Amino acid sequence: MGQALNLQRRFTKGFTLIELVTVLLILSVIAVYMSYRTSNISWSQLQTSRDDLVAALFYAQQLSMARDSAGNPITFVATNSSTIRVQESAADVGNDYPVTFARGVVLTAPVAFPFTLTYDKLGRTNATTFTLSGGGNSVDVVVSGSGYAR
Repeated sequence: MGQALNLQRRFTKGFTLIELVTVLLILSVIAVYMSYRTSNISWSQLQTSRDDLVAALFYAQQLSMARDSAGNPITFVATNSSTIRVQESAADVGNDYPVTFARGVVLTAPVAFPFTLTYDKLGRTNATTFTLSGGGNSVDVVVSGSGYAR
């Protein structure tokens, strides 16, 4: 009887092979998920950056139409591949609308940076296309001559 109790105690001191494999499998799944999550740009981040770009373009158009003087146009400036801003041309007003895209999202302009669109009193500008890319995906934002961005 004493020997059977000793054998039973010896086999209950540790983890079984199935428990160890299960824990390793769970840890590897978590590691793969976290590396994917931190290294890639998700589709939603790209869409959010696209919405920020369209909102800035819309803001520039609306601000230009709200101006009381046609001699002071509003400019939309893509300063580099990750930053845009809407500025009033007059230095004394100081309105500024800066936007920085999500990390890893890259803006491609039709010409070299800094790229500028100037809006007139009727909200019109030059027709152009911007491309946002990241994480193997890309999305285009088309600006028509009337100033409409989609």
